[in-house]
Amino acid sequence: MANLDVQQVEFLQKYHELLEGMSEALEHLDKMTDVNESDIAETLFADLVKGMQQLHASHDQLVPLLNIETLNQFDYLVQSMSKWFENDVDKATLLSDEVIPAFLEWKKVMDHRIEPFISH
Repeated sequence: MANLDVQQVEFLQKYHELLEGMSEALEHLDKMTDVNESDIAETLFADLVKGMQQLHASHDQLVPLLNIETLNQFDYLVQSMSKWFENDVDKATLLSDEVIPAFLEWKKVMDHRIEPFISH
């Protein structure tokens, strides 16, 4: 395991915290019975998109730091999330069948790589 400086560890902690917050938001969306008609769901999903933008912006720093070879899982997650904005999409099904599983898989991979550096 590489030795990281304080700023690198803080960066990884913030990335991890963002993943945790997004996981909670997705869990909340998944439990909403009116996700297809809810203004709250729209706002929450917009916040998730902003979180994804933050994650994406950090990948230039994250990829070399953790020796990540591919971002295919992340790209798939982005593609899945973009379907939210299509007409006539069943958002509850999209969440349960695509977005949440893709997010949880990405989070699992990132947790596995990040946690050794941030757990004390």
